[in-house]
Amino acid sequence: MYSCEVLLSAAGDSFWGDLLEKEAFNCLPATTTPDMWAHQYVQMTNQISCSRIPEEGVPFNSNGGEAHMFGLEPNFGCCTANFNQAWPKFALSALMRSGEGLAVMSMVPVEAKVRRDGAEVDLQIVSEYPFRDEAVIEVTTDRPVTMELLIRIPGFAKEAFVDGEKAEPESFYRIYRTWEGSTRIPVRFVFDTMLADRPFGSKAVVRGPLVFSLPVEAQCRILEYTRDGVERKAPYCDYEFTPVSDWNYGFCSESFEISHGKIGDYPFSVEEPPVCLKTKMVKVPWEEKYGVCAVAPSERKAMGEPEEKVLQPYGCTNLRMTEMPYIAVEL
Repeated sequence: MYSCEVLLSAAGDSFWGDLLEKEAFNCLPATTTPDMWAHQYVQMTNQISCSRIPEEGVPFNSNGGEAHMFGLEPNFGCCTANFNQAWPKFALSALMRSGEGLAVMSMVPVEAKVRRDGAEVDLQIVSEYPFRDEAVIEVTTDRPVTMELLIRIPGFAKEAFVDGEKAEPESFYRIYRTWEGSTRIPVRFVFDTMLADRPFGSKAVVRGPLVFSLPVEAQCRILEYTRDGVERKAPYCDYEFTPVSDWNYGFCSESFEISHGKIGDYPFSVEEPPVCLKTKMVKVPWEEKYGVCAVAPSERKAMGEPEEKVLQPYGCTNLRMTEMPYIAVEL
């Protein structure tokens, strides 16, 4: 994420902002519990269990069988000290100075107070992005000041509108004017929900910056112990998650119905995700070993009638199925 932030500031290319948001809104929250007391060293796109894997079944190239478990310091302790840098640095990069003013790099809720040509400028983004598609940029100055405001338009937007005017995706929309008092600028994105192609003939559901997964219900086992003279005691201990619901599914519909929930104290909540997608899916024959599912099902055929399933953001899951085959069935 930090590499993307530096490249975004140096190159001024919206592409790096797209990549940054994909990491920030999917990979980052998925690798921690919602309260951030535990994290993983590695994560799986299709993650049906987070428990110790015996040596003969470890799928990771250079990590042990505990690397994907949630805990105080799975695999290596350095991430325990480092992972907490991600959100603050992302917040710092959401607004930047530009050559002739200010630049909005991400439409997340954030505020900055800066001085420009002797004026105090307060720039605030009022939004619930990435869970909502609309935002308002509020610019307040204590005296008139002439400057530009650059607004990054994500490349994954089908359409975008700034203050009612159409804006080009994967670009920066520029407003150059004299700002005085308080000004509100509404911003709206139009996102398509689509099945994106993935390796091994699989598909994944993507909507704007968010990837969606089929959540797998989990049973949590708290592991308290002492190692190297350090006591692991809840909440700073290890956790095993094992599945208690079926996970072997494939897509059978390209129709998705969106619904919104409240955004609570933990925005990337597993139990109460802020946005969900409803669709039809079918069970498929899919093998697993040591809690790790095969890269693809053994057969691409439906094992029953289509079922209505609810997908939630990748970052709002502990166990999940994300990359799954598309099975053609009659609905």
